[in-house]
Amino acid sequence: MNTRGSRRVAALAGPAVAALALVACGNQTAPAGGGANTPPPTPSVTAPTTPPPSAPATTPTPSVPPKPTATATATATTRPTTTPSAKPTPTKPPVVRLANAMLLTGKEVAKADPKRGWIAASNGNRAICGTMSTRGNGVQGNLTRYYTTELDASGGQWLTRYQSPAAAKAAYESIIATIKSCKALKPGPTHARKLTENRTLAVGDATAILRWYTYPLPNDPGSEDGGFPYAVTRKGTIVSVLAFGEMGKGIAPAHWEALTRTAAAKLP
Repeated sequence: MNTRGSRRVAALAGPAVAALALVACGNQTAPAGGGANTPPPTPSVTAPTTPPPSAPATTPTPSVPPKPTATATATATTRPTTTPSAKPTPTKPPVVRLANAMLLTGKEVAKADPKRGWIAASNGNRAICGTMSTRGNGVQGNLTRYYTTELDASGGQWLTRYQSPAAAKAAYESIIATIKSCKALKPGPTHARKLTENRTLAVGDATAILRWYTYPLPNDPGSEDGGFPYAVTRKGTIVSVLAFGEMGKGIAPAHWEALTRTAAAKLP
């Protein structure tokens, strides 16, 4: 190529380079207000988080089922609830004082056993089976009255009072036991004895009739026999004892029962 042609190419190339330079400068935007250029923000870098160390894995222990045990199961029984009733307060029985009006009179004895001439007497003999056949232990009061036909028959009534009906019952039973054994009655060598009556009556709280009979043995046929009836009555805190005796068989059983009932009716 000649020199003239080279100059022409160079002249054409100059404007093209300038145009490229202008295009490159147009891509940069100037800040508002003509300030300096702000550099682009630096991206922040976050450090990676390290996870906490995990616990070492444990091997699960196999569970052993419990052994069955025999247990008794009690079934609760439901009982009906009842309201307890108030118990009545026991009251003490009134104190009963002994009075002469409770004793049999001579006329009452004569009426029960007529045509014998019975009268009351100021004194007399003790009962055939002894003192303890007419009274018990723990006597709180006593009254006595005697009776006689003024011939071969006599007797008496003994009233004794005790602290309570229970004490009177104990005395009643003791008196009857003494009469049944009757150790005080000791017949002579020519006589024997036997209990010919031993029964009860429904009068008072309790009543017993007993009768001892003594009789001669064959080796002494001329000796006398004897009858000794008893009647024991308990009512409340009082015990009444009738004890008679005479030659022969004594007051007839029917008359003795009538006298026993009359005596029991006079007790309060």
